[in-house]
Amino acid sequence: MAFFDGMNFQIEKAVVNTNTGHFQIQEQGYAFNTEANTPLPWTQEVEQTLQKSRALAYSPELVLDANISTPEGSAGLIAIGIIPQFHSKFLPIASNITSGEFIKDNEYGVVIGRELARDFKFKVGDDLVLNYQDHLGELRSELLPIKGIYEYNANVFQRRFVYISQQAWQELFFGEFDGYKFNRIPLIFTSFDKALTQIEKLKSQYKVKSWKELNPEMGVVLDFHHGMVRLFFLIIGVTIMMTILTPVRMLWQERLKEFKMLHTLGLSFKNFWQIGLSEIFLMVIISSFLSTFILGVILSIQSYTGLDFSFLNQGLIIERSGIRLPRVIYPRISAEQILITITMVISVLGISYTWSISRTLKKLKEQI
Repeated sequence: MAFFDGMNFQIEKAVVNTNTGHFQIQEQGYAFNTEANTPLPWTQEVEQTLQKSRALAYSPELVLDANISTPEGSAGLIAIGIIPQFHSKFLPIASNITSGEFIKDNEYGVVIGRELARDFKFKVGDDLVLNYQDHLGELRSELLPIKGIYEYNANVFQRRFVYISQQAWQELFFGEFDGYKFNRIPLIFTSFDKALTQIEKLKSQYKVKSWKELNPEMGVVLDFHHGMVRLFFLIIGVTIMMTILTPVRMLWQERLKEFKMLHTLGLSFKNFWQIGLSEIFLMVIISSFLSTFILGVILSIQSYTGLDFSFLNQGLIIERSGIRLPRVIYPRISAEQILITITMVISVLGISYTWSISRTLKKLKEQI
């Protein structure tokens, strides 16, 4: 359970950290055309709305589908117009520049990924020929000086995404700069579940999509993992029930003669139930303490060291939809897991003892 929980958390984190966010606020036409001609203005009201949603980070972005052509070949790209001071808090690309420097606000230049630079033999100072359609639908080609090369996330990500300032983006697409705008804003919260209630207020104003809607393949993977956890719960519960039920029943059957003697001395059936309930209480306390202690010790060690699954794939990093999945899984222990463990202990012991006591006392009645 803890390893699946840790895997789910790391998969979600990997998806969120690929320019997606837990949620994206989008301009209404963005879903049909990423190069929407009517981006929304980045106003103080919009920023205050996002601050009230308690988002940890957000980045107003303009998206432009483009391609490049070089003697080595051509490739499709997504040029993202960013406000550097916002984007540096959203993704750590600015701190993962391997050559050159990150773009500055209102600077005319581009930052590209390491894999793109390697495939097309780019280096800092070279000009990148960007081919695209402007807002009038006319084909254009522009030279953008390469300011920096970053190394972050999966290889597909590094080949696909390039970053320019919003001013450069608008000068390319509209021909002029008219203040900061956006056609999408990815947001990061402390967790996806906590963000669900906070994001509801924004749905009336914008088109809002969760990371599962933006990456349906990874959403299916995560739902499958959650389903496996529930299946394990069922299997573990049935196994533990059968493992404990038989010895408890045999224990109480062996005490039948003892109870018969005690009944002769004046103990009532109510007293036998009190004895049984006191044993249930004692066993629940001891079992809950021991199971929680063992759970804490084992998972505390593994949560620090992690478990390396790379040997399953011969040491290669696994990528899905351009997203690098974690090679080391760190199990997560939470209050919910401890509560579920204790609840399972109480349920199994309670059912086992109650059924065993009832069967034993029924036989006692038949013999007296």
